[in-house]
Amino acid sequence: MNNNEKSGFGSIFGFLMTMIGFAVGVGSLWRFPYVCGTNGGALFIFVYVIVILVVGIPLLTAEMSIGYASQRAAVGAYKALEPEGSKWHLAGYVHLFAGWMINCYTIPIYAWIVIYIYRTATGYLKGMTPTEVAQSFDALNEDHLTMFIGAVICWGILALIVSRGLQGGVEKINKVLIPLLGVIMIVCIIIGVRLPGAEKGVAFLFKPDASGFGFSSVTAALGQAFFAIGIGMLASMVFGSCIRTKGEKLVKDSSIICLSIIIAGIFAGLMIFPICFAFDLEPAAGTGLSMITLPNAFNAISGGNIIGTVFYVGFFCAALSSSIGMAESVVNTLMELLKCSRMKALAISLAANVAIGSVSIMSLALFDKMDIFVSNYVVVIGALVISVFVGWIWGIDKAIETANIQNVFLQKWFKISVKYICPIAISIIFLGNFIQF
Repeated sequence: MNNNEKSGFGSIFGFLMTMIGFAVGVGSLWRFPYVCGTNGGALFIFVYVIVILVVGIPLLTAEMSIGYASQRAAVGAYKALEPEGSKWHLAGYVHLFAGWMINCYTIPIYAWIVIYIYRTATGYLKGMTPTEVAQSFDALNEDHLTMFIGAVICWGILALIVSRGLQGGVEKINKVLIPLLGVIMIVCIIIGVRLPGAEKGVAFLFKPDASGFGFSSVTAALGQAFFAIGIGMLASMVFGSCIRTKGEKLVKDSSIICLSIIIAGIFAGLMIFPICFAFDLEPAAGTGLSMITLPNAFNAISGGNIIGTVFYVGFFCAALSSSIGMAESVVNTLMELLKCSRMKALAISLAANVAIGSVSIMSLALFDKMDIFVSNYVVVIGALVISVFVGWIWGIDKAIETANIQNVFLQKWFKISVKYICPIAISIIFLGNFIQF
């Protein structure tokens, strides 16, 4: 195979592990707990699950079907399916921008995890009070040299894996990372729920409380669902184009992926919130929630250094699987757009990662602004484009045929959701960014 020839997945299992890894990492283990914590807990989860079932599965199927039908990525996919003379292919650049930016500005998260693997393994946090752990995390964000060391390690690992190609690097590593992550999450949940006072955290997750829930929580649930699934972030379309199995049932694949996302989000909550309440910490602590709650549990239990190290290794597995999935989709798209080799596309992608990621490390305020701009606006616009394009431009019947949806009920559900429910839901998200109740 030529270096710039488009490769495919070696198996559907490899495709599913790659897609699940892309979705559950940053979206579920980092972002879900703090978004849930700031939006009322149980009621947020209820809306989140409904959104994924009613809107997420059909929209993910629609996005994958664009790639699957065209066997091309982003801009090329739209060009292959759009009406002659139209400009729908420009939407591909929106998806490319969203995926690329997310992989760039989220580098502080990966650096945190790498540093916490070291700190937990060496006992750096041992003996600290909850307040001191929080102060230590704040100090880390001001220690730019240490943060850059963590980032360089992450960029190096990412480049090594993606350079080996889709099957030899991305697919192969995810077949190991995702099952391992599942085991580690279960172990950490068992540890957390056994702590005194942990039952309050479980209640926070599963007992409805309207006091912390409002219209903004609904839009947050919609936005988080799209962020976790990766709608409009390029990867689903690119990976859909890399499926080589004929007649693949994309709704089945989308359902497995979305169910995994729901489970991963709930598991992430069960790992963090029981510990949060056991140590009387604020569940709405923001983006650093995973870094200022869990060390307290590891400090309080026998063998906490070992268990904590295992947890952060698992967390890194999740984050890495997201990053390599996004990076592969960007590299794949650049190879197609620029007609260049994998190594050249990787070099271009990595250069942007370093440039934008460095800005993110130097200013967490800019990090937060980039997260809001991309996830609340760019991704939402991309999702709307996918819904309208599949439902009304390319044609819903063509999408149904491509996705191999044979069940009559599923066909109707897919049509109604993609053509009507999805555009309305996405418009609600977008308007919710400007209107707060």
